[in-house]
Amino acid sequence: MLSKYNIFLDDYKIMFNTLTGYAIRLTDEEMEKLKKGEVPEELKDIIEEGFSATFDEFLQKFKKEVLEPTLVLTYRCNFDCVYCFQKAFRNNSSVSDKVVRGFIKYVRTHANGRKVRVTYFGGEPLLELRRIKEISTQLSDLKYSFSIVTNGSLLTRHVFDELKSLGLTHVQITLDGPREVHDKRRYFVGGKGSYDIILKNLKEIQDEVNVVLRVNIDVNNLDSFRDLLRDLKQNGITKVRLDPHLVHDNVFRNEYWDYTFPKDEEGEILVKLWETAKDEGFEIPQDVFRLGLCVAHFDEDIVVDPFGNIYPCWAFTGNSLYVKGYLTEDGDVVIYEKLSGERALNLWKKCKDCPYMPLCLGGCRFFSVLNKKGYDGIDCRKKSYEAIMKLLKYFV
Repeated sequence: MLSKYNIFLDDYKIMFNTLTGYAIRLTDEEMEKLKKGEVPEELKDIIEEGFSATFDEFLQKFKKEVLEPTLVLTYRCNFDCVYCFQKAFRNNSSVSDKVVRGFIKYVRTHANGRKVRVTYFGGEPLLELRRIKEISTQLSDLKYSFSIVTNGSLLTRHVFDELKSLGLTHVQITLDGPREVHDKRRYFVGGKGSYDIILKNLKEIQDEVNVVLRVNIDVNNLDSFRDLLRDLKQNGITKVRLDPHLVHDNVFRNEYWDYTFPKDEEGEILVKLWETAKDEGFEIPQDVFRLGLCVAHFDEDIVVDPFGNIYPCWAFTGNSLYVKGYLTEDGDVVIYEKLSGERALNLWKKCKDCPYMPLCLGGCRFFSVLNKKGYDGIDCRKKSYEAIMKLLKYFV
């Protein structure tokens, strides 16, 4: 039986399954038969393997093999970015001994022989370098590794070498354009630009760690994306994984959001950005078509802040209206049902007949809140996914 999650791209003669990630190029005859629900004899094996699954079957078989908790070490930051979603509640907090003890106990209790990948978040997490080293040392006997979401200014070669020896495998750093653009958006407290120091640090570490280079895009810097990529190449920075991300509205601040893109244009804009990246020699990662499961769907992958509050995902951190539960000093977790992972995951049933459902599962919980639909609302991104499907031509 053909899956309801098969997408047909007529212009490229491609069929793609949004649940399994399988894609196949077809002849005209094969395409027409499959659209009618007829499976050509020569395709029966591949159709059975990758184009016939149901989401119910997927959930029954799905087992998370990695524990991936996040610890927000501080709400402090040495930057003062124009679009920062944490500005309204930035403070001098540092993660307490009590929370650190609870976090370590939690990880030990829930690892169960699996790999553990901790993400350290902030504010700027490298302001709490001591805590990263402390926790990493205490978890070193597990199958432990960690990533850092950092502005990159403090990740010097010396700091990187220390952290790599303790299990650092992935780093997310943001550059928003070439120097003249980036420095007007992402600057130190006090106003000094950050581009040069980030670029210097990137050059020194890119060969030894997986770097995700995030580029926050709005109408002010869209046209400078290519210039940034050329700057990177000129400086020998070619081994990073790009992550162009469209800036969205914000729960707390409004003065910057006149510069965001209309929702119905986002898909086409992302396609243009990725095609620009490919044109400049950077790879388009296959996970632009990834299954829409995220940390909000898994209560086990806690996102805990310096005070022990647990949130559905990184984007909600600091917002007291969306505290999902709390972590105790003994490593126990209390989760409030109204924001539970199971509740978020079950929202897919509202969209079960949409062929793009596995890519969004009813949409992002944070975007649903921003769009005033509430935490349980549907944030439909079908139009964006229809556009992004064009990128499949580079993979099949």
